[in-house]
Amino acid sequence: MKIDRHRARLALLLPALTGIGLLAGGLMLLPKEREILPAVRRAQPVPFSAARSSMPAPASPVLPPAHPSITAQIATADAATLATLTTRLIAEGQPVSTLQVAYDLVDAKRPAVALDYLAARPDGATAATWRLRIDLLHRTGRVANAAALVARAVEQRGALPAADIVAAAYAIDRPDLVIVAAANHVIPPPDTALALDLARRADKAGRRDLIALLDTATTANWRAADPWLAIRVAARSKDTAAGLRAAGYLPVEQRQAAREAILTEAGDRAGLRTELLADAAAPGAPLEQIAERLVAAGYRGDATAVLRRAAAGLAPTAPAAQRLLYLMGPRPGSDDLAWLKQQSLQGSATRQRSWLACYAERDQPGAALAFVSRHPLADETDVMLMRLSLARAAGKDAAGRTVLTALLDGRALSPDQVRAVSAAAPARIDPAQAATITKRRVAAGIAGPRDQLDLAWVAWNTGDAKAAGQWLDAHLATAPTDLPALRLMADVQTRIGGVRSARPWLERALAQTPADSRARAEVLEKLGRRGRQ
Repeated sequence: MKIDRHRARLALLLPALTGIGLLAGGLMLLPKEREILPAVRRAQPVPFSAARSSMPAPASPVLPPAHPSITAQIATADAATLATLTTRLIAEGQPVSTLQVAYDLVDAKRPAVALDYLAARPDGATAATWRLRIDLLHRTGRVANAAALVARAVEQRGALPAADIVAAAYAIDRPDLVIVAAANHVIPPPDTALALDLARRADKAGRRDLIALLDTATTANWRAADPWLAIRVAARSKDTAAGLRAAGYLPVEQRQAAREAILTEAGDRAGLRTELLADAAAPGAPLEQIAERLVAAGYRGDATAVLRRAAAGLAPTAPAAQRLLYLMGPRPGSDDLAWLKQQSLQGSATRQRSWLACYAERDQPGAALAFVSRHPLADETDVMLMRLSLARAAGKDAAGRTVLTALLDGRALSPDQVRAVSAAAPARIDPAQAATITKRRVAAGIAGPRDQLDLAWVAWNTGDAKAAGQWLDAHLATAPTDLPALRLMADVQTRIGGVRSARPWLERALAQTPADSRARAEVLEKLGRRGRQ
């Protein structure tokens, strides 16, 4: 009976041809159809395709055809009977091959009998049958025996083809034995593809020892082929230097992030800081992004230094500048303050004012007042308002009065600027300055409820009854029941036109005074009335 030798040979090599999934299973597909034997004899073993190994393939044996008397008993006879028959036929000079008979038994789906038959034959344990024996042991569930057979083969170099050893180790899902074989020089050093596959399997199994052994067995650079695998392996071994070297094999755009992740995972804060600062020093570096990574790593000071570079020449409203100001906080250090001063002296006047305001908000009021007062824009209105506010915050009334005098000396002020002057005026100012501020509020249309009354008192106290009356008229137009204003108006009218002129105002004041009050008694007294009429 003829069998499909070509398919049988391919079946023995199938784990090497079909990739990781079938390699893990290690099951052999046997032929269902038969082809002529010469095709088998011409077939060459296929190299291990998953690794594209460069190891030379062994030559296929040339097998004689099966003897008819043996072919007739393949489906029924036991191993001992077939072995005896083989011995007799050979003794009679018949060209019978032990390997051929074993293949016939496999084709007849009798793997256990084929295995026993090989064990009964004196040439059944040769290198020619080794690969088939591994397959038969695996197929019959004797995986441990198959592994032991491969393990013995990888201890020292022998007659077995390297490709057979690799294929057998993969077939029983023991790629670790391939590494051992390479380390013992039983097979040639794995090339890059095979080394990479072995490294991946060792990593998946958590066998760092096998990866270390693989590195002694080959110079193939599997790390360059899969840098992320190399990085994982280095991380598990806590080998930061190896991880950083592996990151160098990544695409350029991924390297920096990988290096930072490696250092972070390793807890090497100093190394991470050095890495980030070196990255920031490179031309065209994304400074804002690097600054954020420095902040995340706990290096706030370094982050502000990087952002100072990013914000140089920009307005304070730029995103980099805004982030910088936030990181500086309300009271920055001397380096940040010096940088803010420098920015306030560069660029357009508008940019200088903006940065000057940022600086003034963050330095001590006294120190800020001294710098702002020396600034080239010190006499500009908005800068003078800044100086006035700083003087008040620093408690420097004399300096504040000096600035206030300059601001009120005929300088045009917007309503908002007048409000700012009022708010930042020194705690102690001259009455004339106070009156001028109040007049500015009135003129700007932002007068408070009692500003005109205050001005009326200023005019009255300086002897200008006419001006006092004018301010009172304006005030009483909006506050006609204001008792203090009515009484003052009565006094003003007395001075201008006598008692008769004052009487209407006294009557209006009387209507606003509470009963049984001292104010009511005083108004009645001025009206010349006795009692409380």
